[in-house]
Amino acid sequence: MIRPLFLLVSSLISLLLLGGFQCEPYCDQSFELRDWRSTWINNSGSEPLVTTDPIPRAALGIRLSATLLNPDSLAVSDHEDCTWGALHPISKIEIFATDGFDTEATGANISGRFLLRALNDYSFKYLTLEEALGPINFFYARVAPDYQIDLLMTEPPSQAGSYRFAVKIQFDSLSMPPNADTFFTLPPVILQ
Repeated sequence: MIRPLFLLVSSLISLLLLGGFQCEPYCDQSFELRDWRSTWINNSGSEPLVTTDPIPRAALGIRLSATLLNPDSLAVSDHEDCTWGALHPISKIEIFATDGFDTEATGANISGRFLLRALNDYSFKYLTLEEALGPINFFYARVAPDYQIDLLMTEPPSQAGSYRFAVKIQFDSLSMPPNADTFFTLPPVILQ
């Protein structure tokens, strides 16, 4: 039994060494997100659009943008497919009702009222903020200089008016990000 197994293993090794077989090189790159910005978007059309005008309550969205740093991208050829992973992964995105609305108290966490759409060519599915942590931290497409995430409100306030929201982005504490957790209050938005 040992002899046939030995012959099989040695034949396979000979084929690999002398047969010129080569494994595809694995391309694993990383990216960092810096300088976060936010803007209001109107999701009433076929694609969410940046706006400063009053937004229909059912179409409110927040676009988060960051500068995407990928220092190793110069080593990647145009035809090479790579896996891109966040060097400092986002572990949580939370949205707060700064002034409250309906039954929501001032400062209440209203993250459950939003779905996320990552604009990084990985997935255009609408996901809960918890489900989206994979797609926003890991993708296969070539990366662009800007990184965007759309947060779309699915349960709007029942009344029209002026509202304020805040966003908190937490990073995986084990990876020691260069920036601390990001927290910002957005300017007031008029909802129709």
